[in-house]
Amino acid sequence: MLWLRVPEKVYFKKGCMPVALRELKDVMGKKKAFIVTDTQSYHSGRIAPVEKLLDEMNIQHTAFFAVNEDVSVLDAASGAKAARLFEPDVIIAVGRGNVMNAAKLIRVLYEAPDEDIADLSVRFGDIRKRGELFPRTNVKASLVTVPTASGMGEEVTPYASASYGDKTFVVADYEVMPEFVVIDSDFMIAQTREEIAESAKTALVHLFSAYCNENATEYTDGFVLKAFENIAVYLPDYINCGQNDPEGCEKLAQASAMSGIAYANTVFSVADAASVSDIADRIDKSADNEYELTRYRELANAAGIFGSDDKDTVSKLAEKVRELTELA
Repeated sequence: MLWLRVPEKVYFKKGCMPVALRELKDVMGKKKAFIVTDTQSYHSGRIAPVEKLLDEMNIQHTAFFAVNEDVSVLDAASGAKAARLFEPDVIIAVGRGNVMNAAKLIRVLYEAPDEDIADLSVRFGDIRKRGELFPRTNVKASLVTVPTASGMGEEVTPYASASYGDKTFVVADYEVMPEFVVIDSDFMIAQTREEIAESAKTALVHLFSAYCNENATEYTDGFVLKAFENIAVYLPDYINCGQNDPEGCEKLAQASAMSGIAYANTVFSVADAASVSDIADRIDKSADNEYELTRYRELANAAGIFGSDDKDTVSKLAEKVRELTELA
């Protein structure tokens, strides 16, 4: 049996945030919003447009902004404690990948206060291996993600990670996935060259990990092919033009989300993911494998890459991947 799991709603148009979030009141009937962000975003006014919109809709709100760059178990526990005091019916994550991770874990602990992240990580590290059911979410509060950076894909994936000392815990289950995603490139236009390059590398890892996985389907392939086309076509100009290339910003944001969706539906354990350095080498080695050769040729063609024959096309694909990953 094949299936595809995605968030219930994904808005992905430049400038869509004001329209999308109005559904919190008009469609979902939400009354109390708990905003999760980081200190820099909070003090710089990054979440101000969200707060203004919530005020206009008469939705009571508060913000938790004690999220560190490397999300810790303590961050999630503190956020969950604050959420229990406020009792929101929607949690809104506004920020980079660390904020997405924190918000996912805060929602899980808010819904299931007796659970422990370390224990959840051990019991639910691989979506296919289920000895018991994951705690239900979207009972007390829906989760809305509004990413401010492209590339990581946490806004659409069923994974969340947090550290404690020198240990990293990864929780994996579709109950972790947000119900409502708003991908508005207006929130990402201020990314630096280094952030753009890192975002693209991460998206490439996700899409190639998904495409090369035995669980890949025609549905996930569609996300991968379009995501790679976006990166191959738009990244070179966007990384050089930055804020002067809003179209490139939007295309990379969409590629990030599409890569994340494909990754979430094929790579059921984060330990199975490829690395950036492995991708081009793996493509080069596919020449003697007819199945892989065909797969990579299709991926190359989607990005407008053609050679004299399949092997030449795939060789050009490997060159393109190396070029993209070395842009920074």
